[in-house]
Amino acid sequence: MTPPPGYVAYDGHATPAAPTRRIGGLAIPIIVSTVIVALGTLVAAFLSAGIATDAADFLAGSIEQSEFEDSLVPLNSVQLLVSVATLVSGVLTIIWMFRIAKNVRAFGRATTWSPLFAIFGWFLPPLVLYVIPFLVLRELWKASEPTMVDGSDAWKRTPDSPLLWAWFVLFGLAPAVLFAIQIGSFATSGVPTGDIDAVAESLDEFGAIGWLTAVLNVAAAAVWVPFVRKLTQRHKRLTNES
Repeated sequence: MTPPPGYVAYDGHATPAAPTRRIGGLAIPIIVSTVIVALGTLVAAFLSAGIATDAADFLAGSIEQSEFEDSLVPLNSVQLLVSVATLVSGVLTIIWMFRIAKNVRAFGRATTWSPLFAIFGWFLPPLVLYVIPFLVLRELWKASEPTMVDGSDAWKRTPDSPLLWAWFVLFGLAPAVLFAIQIGSFATSGVPTGDIDAVAESLDEFGAIGWLTAVLNVAAAAVWVPFVRKLTQRHKRLTNES
């Protein structure tokens, strides 16, 4: 017979009522791809600032379009790498969260957010603020508490992770403010068309917002990486994953 959720075996470890999925193998590629995104964003910021002179010269007619396009090759390559790493990190993070959400429910922990919110929460309003993913991760942190195996709701009183709150501010709130500023800029100067002249103009205007965005990405990665590692270790202790 399948034991009830939260059943405590003789060794003091809770027994799940359903099979659990391993998550340890997902943590390392999530961390690696996150670091690539952070460093790539910073490198792209340096390259953008360096190409600003070429952009100004192109707009002034001092250099040919082909020469300016050649100077964009390193930047475009780094941005492509960042885009791929961002996609990989996003997909793996969703899988990682979904498995944790399913596992904690297998241990009888009645979470408010269903496992599906680990997937669709990233695409639901308020979108760029990432409120739902933050709330899901906050609950998964609490529900993964490995020392509470009595089947009660005591896990809900587990303290929050300061790292998660820092990530929410750096990855959700602060970028949303910058996004609002950029929207305001588009309202006055128009939306970029994507042609070579628009690219040159955006690089020529590269300044505080560009650098601040890069710094925020690096800072967000600096707290996200240890959070992923800590939550993974915490959850593995709950599920007894080796």
